[in-house]
Amino acid sequence: MKIIIPVLIGVVGISPLYALNDYRCKDKSLCELHHCKEVTTISDAFSQGKVEGQIRLVNVQQDNDISIDTYSTALGGQLKYETAQLYNTTLAVSSFISQKITPLTGETSTGENNTDILGPNGESLVYLGEAYVEYERKHFDVRVGRQKIDTPLNDRDDVRMLPNTFEAIMAGYGGVEDFIFVGGYITRWAGYDSGPDISQYKSILGLANSGIALAGVMNESIENLELQLWVYNLDGYSRISYTDAVYATEYKSGLSIESGIQIGLYKELEDSGTDGGAYGAMINLGYLGANLSAAFNVVDSKDDKSITLGYGGGPYFTSMEEMTIGGVNDVQAYVLGFDYALLDVLSFHYAYGSFVNDTVDIKEHDIVLSYARDDWDLELSYAMLDDQFNVAVASSGYKRFLLRANYNFKTEQ
Repeated sequence: MKIIIPVLIGVVGISPLYALNDYRCKDKSLCELHHCKEVTTISDAFSQGKVEGQIRLVNVQQDNDISIDTYSTALGGQLKYETAQLYNTTLAVSSFISQKITPLTGETSTGENNTDILGPNGESLVYLGEAYVEYERKHFDVRVGRQKIDTPLNDRDDVRMLPNTFEAIMAGYGGVEDFIFVGGYITRWAGYDSGPDISQYKSILGLANSGIALAGVMNESIENLELQLWVYNLDGYSRISYTDAVYATEYKSGLSIESGIQIGLYKELEDSGTDGGAYGAMINLGYLGANLSAAFNVVDSKDDKSITLGYGGGPYFTSMEEMTIGGVNDVQAYVLGFDYALLDVLSFHYAYGSFVNDTVDIKEHDIVLSYARDDWDLELSYAMLDDQFNVAVASSGYKRFLLRANYNFKTEQ
């Protein structure tokens, strides 16, 4: 599930515009290509490369209404090396690590181990999360291999210890003013949303010789307005189109307004069960560090079919810490939120969400505290989910506490 922290960031940032070399990032700006140091020899390319990474501590505890409670703690993160640029080409590898802290982790044999941040049997993880070659020249960029990707229906969803990463070829072109064009093909993935063993790369569609072809265009030519349109072909599964528009403005009084609309259309292929439409709107009002937000989504899917978030957290405005509209037939969802930021380092977030159809009535409350300063950041979140129609089902309701502490570092070329 996608975690939105806070709603000010989440509601508006769920569906950002992705720049040519930044469509993998959670950044709405149309930034330029990143510039690696250029060298002339292979030796210099490796000796003058750069190292960057993150050390992360995570504790997750889930108090289930029916089934046994679970908890886990791990220390890990990412360590990445990227060469300097030789003939417009760079190479990069990144190790992903999650090391269990045994005294603070439940036993697998008793069912108390929470596997959100560990392997399916509660084991520690080490794997190659990124390994790619990238070529960039002027306004063109292409990356091949294991990589982080953030498009509306394929994203890193970095909400526990390690993000989703994808085996893909992705290309972008930004030579037309105010436009970014992106295309690619994805075959396999690993990470938080990919299945029980997050360290194993597996077919993204669960089918041999299958993958996802995608193309997108982003535009920022109209002042204060960001537009994007994406199309996806999931081999033998579904054809999907997604579009949104986000308008943001700020007045001299300090009042800011952000609003948006979105549409996702799904065409079923080969009885996959994915068919229908998703529609949404949101608005956010901000003043002197305080923000009020509201978001709405409705899903129209007939004959017990449903829509999908894709492969990651998804783009929809009502995505909360735990609950989303993905996989729920004909659901109506709304989220109301409040945020307050203090001195640009400390923020508080509260959100209430409701997801309802003929057989579902789920309420969720989210509380999040976050602190960021220099290279450090800390996040505490508490989610309370209540399924009022399925009170006897083991997964019907729970309370989930998450602590994440990060230290980010890098060397300069």
